[in-house]
Amino acid sequence: MHAIRFHLRAPDGPRSTDQPTPESVRDGLERGLRGPVRVGHARIVAGPGTVDAVVFTLADDLITAEAALTAACAELVGTDGPLPGWRVAHCGLDTWLTLGPYEPSHR
Repeated sequence: MHAIRFHLRAPDGPRSTDQPTPESVRDGLERGLRGPVRVGHARIVAGPGTVDAVVFTLADDLITAEAALTAACAELVGTDGPLPGWRVAHCGLDTWLTLGPYEPSHR
């Protein structure tokens, strides 16, 4: 399982009354994932104009997981996606969850 974090932002200007739900974001991600990558668990928080999430993906390796989730996020905000006009502010591995806290080997 690989932890990928992403942040989506609504377009500037007038706010839409339609805010995404965590369920709609997860459904969109699952539709957008290709190949053997799947969502194992997701913590998705949708607020006014933002979506923050950590997704634990089931994939053979971290690079594959990150690439697949980046593509799925792009589909979420694409013209045919559930959040057209939104932008992906960040999508990448969660360093702390993936690698753990940094402990220097010497002081």
